[in-house]
Amino acid sequence: MQRRAASEDKSVSDLLSALELRGQTWCYSDVGQDAGFSVAPCDAVLFHAVLHGSARIACASGAMIELGVGDAVIVLSGEAHALRTSAGSQATTHEFLRSEDSVDIPPSLAIGSGRIAARVLSGKLRATWPGEVNRATLPSLLPLGQGEGSVMDAGPLVALLRPEALPLAGIGAGSAALLTRLAAMMLVAGLRADPRCRQLFAPPRQDPIADALRLIETSPAANWTVERLARSVGMGRSNFAAHFTQQVGRAPMELVAEQRMEHAASLLRQGKLKIAEISEMAGYGSEAAFSRRFTRHFGISPSQMRDRARAGGEVKSVGPAFPPVLSGRAGQSAAVLARQRAPAASQRISGKPTPKAGILLGGKRD
Repeated sequence: MQRRAASEDKSVSDLLSALELRGQTWCYSDVGQDAGFSVAPCDAVLFHAVLHGSARIACASGAMIELGVGDAVIVLSGEAHALRTSAGSQATTHEFLRSEDSVDIPPSLAIGSGRIAARVLSGKLRATWPGEVNRATLPSLLPLGQGEGSVMDAGPLVALLRPEALPLAGIGAGSAALLTRLAAMMLVAGLRADPRCRQLFAPPRQDPIADALRLIETSPAANWTVERLARSVGMGRSNFAAHFTQQVGRAPMELVAEQRMEHAASLLRQGKLKIAEISEMAGYGSEAAFSRRFTRHFGISPSQMRDRARAGGEVKSVGPAFPPVLSGRAGQSAAVLARQRAPAASQRISGKPTPKAGILLGGKRD
């Protein structure tokens, strides 16, 4: 109760003042027509602003926003995402953002060929969040529009920043440091204006294991480790791992792996993305490792599942091994949820293909 009182005594300004962004990984991307780039899941937050043209950003969780000139967005969750100039564009891995190099002046990089359809300013920054923030409530995307008709064109950012502020800040020595400061100011302004901001200042969590289950379910492709999950719900690593396994009946990373497989299966059934793209959006850096894990899990390769879906409905809907964690049952404890999942969990303990996989796939396993 003392912790709750201390949190409630803090003002919004107190909490937002503790929010910091650091880093100097900034670049310009000149994205060609029918081109795009993807960013692998990471602990950082990603900042993208469209300086010319238009683009669409889509996250692995399904969140998507159309961006025009002057619009910016921050990927708060750090999940895998892709930015494309058209819906069918191929998104190649953005190697500069993957490497996380610090720069003084942002370099300009060409992505795709032909006419430039969008010029995008991107930054990869590390965030320090107030201790009271419940990371499970962070929205995947926080729009920071400046352009006319944008999602926040009536918000505080228009008054704080002129449309040319970001392009001018990226010119000359020291520009990376200035861009990071501007991004931090835009993040604070955006959180302050967004109705979901109040969720960040929720009272202390009553069930950290349920919070961890929610994190895994909503962002399976995030770069989770036991330590990162524990830190996200305010527990020590060893204590968290023991309580999670006891209440859920499975180790944290075992559940993460299964949720990634179910997420990948959902993307494959849509039949629109390359397997390499799905591999990255499911949190795997190696397509070969992803394919091996997928085949062990379902008894069928990723390409076979995609081909069956394209062939016309041979693959029936594959539900998650663990039903939605908190949908309609927010008051239940993790222990109750774990008991409800016990039959499904027991079928996959060995790591071998189960009869359930064959039934769900609508036929015998290959």
